[in-house]
This record gives sequence, C-alpha cells and structure tokens, in this order.
Amino acid sequence: MKEKDIFEGNRTAWNQATAYHQKAFNHSLHKNFENPEFTTLKKSRDYIVNDKLRQIDFRGKRIAHIPCNNGRELISLMRLGAEEGIGFDISDAAILEAKELAEIAKVNAKFVRTNALEIDESYNNYFDFIYISQGSLQWFPDLKDYFSVISRLLKKNGQIIIFEIHPFKYFFENGFQFQKQNFDQLTSYFETEPNNYPKGLDYFGNVEYESAECFWFMHKMSDIITAILHNGIEIEDFNEYKYDLDGTPNAEVEGKFPFSYLITAKKNK
Repeated sequence: MKEKDIFEGNRTAWNQATAYHQKAFNHSLHKNFENPEFTTLKKSRDYIVNDKLRQIDFRGKRIAHIPCNNGRELISLMRLGAEEGIGFDISDAAILEAKELAEIAKVNAKFVRTNALEIDESYNNYFDFIYISQGSLQWFPDLKDYFSVISRLLKKNGQIIIFEIHPFKYFFENGFQFQKQNFDQLTSYFETEPNNYPKGLDYFGNVEYESAECFWFMHKMSDIITAILHNGIEIEDFNEYKYDLDGTPNAEVEGKFPFSYLITAKKNK
C-alpha cells in the first residue's frame, strides 16, 4: 500500500469521526471557550502532563501542536501566555472547528490543514515548543520521518513534550480478555503491518459506526526513542504511567501495566 493512500484514507476517516466528536461534545467547547478562564489543562491524576505544561514559561514563545485535532489543547496552551500558536492536522473538519474555537477564544492561534510530514519549510527553525499529545504517533508509518519534521521545525534548544498512549496499551485494541487466555487476539508488539479501526474513531461518544478505512501502526518504545535521538533531539526525562488515557480501564489490568508515558526533550543542534 502506498503511503499517500494511507494518509488519504486517514484523512477521510478523521473527517468522518469529527462529526461524531462534535455530537458528543454537543458544541460545549464553543460555549466554554467564550470564558477567558476556560482551559482543557485541568488537574487530574490521568493527565500528569497538565502540571508539567503549567510549569513552562510560554511568554513570548511560538508553539505548535502536531497533530492538533480540533485545536482545543493548543488554544488552552495559548492561554498560558504564548505569543503565537500553530496547529497542524490532516483532517479538514477538525481544522475548520479549530479555527472557529480560536476565533471564539480570541487567541493568536492559526490552524493549517496538512499532512504533518508535508509541513511547509517556511516553518523551519520557527518554534520554541512543540506538543505531541495522546493518539498521535500511531498514525505515522515511519517515526524517523515524523521526528525529522519535528526537528526541522524547532529552534535550537527548542522544547518538546510528548504525552502518549504507551505501546503496551495497543495489545488490548482487539478487546483481549485475560480470563479467556486467547492470546491470538493480542496485537503483536512487533507488528509492522497497518492495523484498522473498522468500528470508527469516536473515542468521546463511543458510538460505533462503519468507518472509512483508516490505518494505524504499532511502534515499539525502542522505535520511538531511537527516532527521537536520531533526529538531533535530546531526551531529558522519560516516565511511564499506569493511567489509561482512553478512560476505559479494565479492572483486571488497571495499575499492572504501563498504559501511558511522558517524554520531555529538546533540540540540541
């Protein structure tokens, strides 16, 4: 399968999913962002990253979120004092909503519809900080390509925070149940072929629907770390957590396995 077809399939699927996400939110984000104090960066045991983000001095800085979905997290970061924010995402529908939310929130945030691997070179060495949030890395076939883009967009000594779903969590994507001991249902940690979400991408409303074909990839933790290091990015801190970012913990496995991780890093060249 050609990489172009993979990304176009994902673009169609995310455009489709955005409508379900909007229905789940019932346009509450539009109303909430009218309040200049509103932010999605609330304190929660499951979102350790929020405390980390609040410790950063964003004043006068240019920041990016890649990919950015509907912009809610980037807009919230802008309210921590950043000078300029730009979000990049492959979904036309998500970018359209992000622009609406930014206008309501009255922040200096711009949103660009693009494949993250094709971000314009005018943004090279442009950003002081880039945020990579949950559910991002699985959509890229080769992380060396992805982090090559992240590296060229960052200024020297620019910061990165990655708060992501742990690769171990993807073992359970097919509904594996320990009591059945059916290991055939496990997604292999060493899988290299694309996987699919045929029942849709509505992780907010949890509505199942027949999704346009989309493709996600298992990446070992060693692949993630190697891709970062090989692109001139220095890892400063790496922590693994038991918290399930999907918000759907299985009582049998909760607290026993790493389901999320946080990496802080900087560009050193």
